[in-house]
Amino acid sequence: MNYYLLIFLSLFLTTNSIGQNLTPVEIPFYEDVVYVPSSKILLLEDPENNIEISDILTDPNHLFQTPQKDMLLFSKGVKSYWVKVQIQGKPLGMDQWFFEVPDSHVGSVKAYVQVGKKPVIYAETGGYDHDFDKRKFKHKNIIFPITGLESGEDEVITVYLKYNSEFNNVLFYKMSRANHLFTYSITEYMLLGTNYGILICLILATVLLLLTLRDKDILLLTGFLIASICVDLSEDNLAAQYLFANQPYWNYILMRYSSTLSMLSIVALSVSVLKIRKKSFKTYVTIWGITLLNTLYFIVFKSFNDSLWQLPTFLVPFIIILFYMLLDIKRSEVKVTYFFLGYLVIMIGLSLQVLRAYEIFISHAIVVVYSYNVGLLLTGLFMTLGQFQRFKILKEEKEQAQGQLIKDLQVREKIIEEKVEERTEEIAKQKEIIALKNDELQWVNDQLNEHRKQIQEMNAQLKVENEQLHEDVEQLESARVLMQEVTFDEFEKMFPSDESCYTYLEEIKWKNGFQCKKCGNDTYAKGAGVNSRRCKKCNYNESVTAGTLFHRLHFPIQKAFYMVFIVFAKDGDISSTKLSEILEMRQNTCWKFSKKIKETMQEKAEQLGSKEKLKHKGWEELILKD
Repeated sequence: MNYYLLIFLSLFLTTNSIGQNLTPVEIPFYEDVVYVPSSKILLLEDPENNIEISDILTDPNHLFQTPQKDMLLFSKGVKSYWVKVQIQGKPLGMDQWFFEVPDSHVGSVKAYVQVGKKPVIYAETGGYDHDFDKRKFKHKNIIFPITGLESGEDEVITVYLKYNSEFNNVLFYKMSRANHLFTYSITEYMLLGTNYGILICLILATVLLLLTLRDKDILLLTGFLIASICVDLSEDNLAAQYLFANQPYWNYILMRYSSTLSMLSIVALSVSVLKIRKKSFKTYVTIWGITLLNTLYFIVFKSFNDSLWQLPTFLVPFIIILFYMLLDIKRSEVKVTYFFLGYLVIMIGLSLQVLRAYEIFISHAIVVVYSYNVGLLLTGLFMTLGQFQRFKILKEEKEQAQGQLIKDLQVREKIIEEKVEERTEEIAKQKEIIALKNDELQWVNDQLNEHRKQIQEMNAQLKVENEQLHEDVEQLESARVLMQEVTFDEFEKMFPSDESCYTYLEEIKWKNGFQCKKCGNDTYAKGAGVNSRRCKKCNYNESVTAGTLFHRLHFPIQKAFYMVFIVFAKDGDISSTKLSEILEMRQNTCWKFSKKIKETMQEKAEQLGSKEKLKHKGWEELILKD
């Protein structure tokens, strides 16, 4: 901006060329704060955003218009416009006065001040499009001093405000004495600090409760408190001052999503506390369906110029929750708790926000402006108190349970002491009995020593008989095997291990000598694997189970031998369940291998001509398949 040009134009242009038919706002002696009514405001739309202060001062055709509505909400369809306000009064030259723009949710505002016919002075620039640190006066609202008047002067002061904003801005202004502004600001910042201090303390308290109780409701309460801080920061503009002072774009993000985040957290917390999903799933789906549709519609289709509170269905989920809560209270399922009181406060705050969004009820009273914030704070406080009350109840119940447990332990301890005394007496009596028994045992031991000598003589004779008997038993077991009447334990004596089975299989397979299946060579060496043989000519390694019923077996071969024997002995008439009990194997495994045995029996019977011939050959005939 060329300020020399502004000074020149201000000195030489007449009042008629820049002035408008506007009555100045009078500043009385006895007031510390003066509000600027809409009737004292002139507007000039600048749709192309190309009108500068020099154009306004030079071109009388840039005519301002008086708004027809009090507390005008501007920016609907027009992002850029000028506001003109005139102020007059001797107190302006006697004390320091500040012009304040309370609505700080604005993209950009540039302020200019002209005292009488003196040059226009650039006063301040503020808004979300500018770094907060570059402001002259570090206040959450946009403020600048009215200077240039000497004591006793009564000149008209003209304030020009250039707006360029995505938001709906309330054209509401006030003039404050410096001492009043200072006192009011300190009080406001202290109250806001108290608000955030309480919320942060509540968050810390709920986190501690969450670590102790690990309850989902407490987690949702913590999320609700965090969302409440986000809403507060977006409303009072402290985020722009302290969090995003040099990253102003984040203010847009906070303004855009904080209310949505708060809405989702309130619904999630209410639904969980009231257990709506468990009691009425249709109500639960309805509440979340409308809430998510509101969220999606607002985020996707609405701009920064729109408010979440303006959605026609915004209050519907909250009304359903309130109605459901009242029904629970009527049915005596829920008492009037801290949460109920807090929820009522939130409903009042939300209702006021909706009325303000639809311009039905507009007030700059601090109670109305911060009604939703107060509702969030009270709800968070009530809910946290409720959780602490719940924690206290759980603690008392735990202490009662521990007291009862201690009493039970004392009773048990007394019983145990009595049992110990009784047991001690019994042990003393048993000790006497044992001493007598020891004397008897000593006599018996002497007798046993005499018998031992006799037994040693008999054992020498029995050893010879046992050797003969062992040979007879082996012969008998072999005979019983052939007679198909042995148990697994008896069968195990014939084949005591897998190695003995593999050895027996090797004898049967190569009883006529080894011959390589690939080259026909008859010389071999020990192969890789149990009882395998490797051709010395072509190095082909042949497994001992290859070409037998036991090829690719997945369980011990000893049990496979016994299963072949049993199935053969029973002529295939035995169930896999019975085999599973005998061999202690899985039924499915027994079924698969018994099926393979039966198929082999069928093939061998067909090859030999009849089952009788296969019976005559014996179960060993089934081992070799080709």
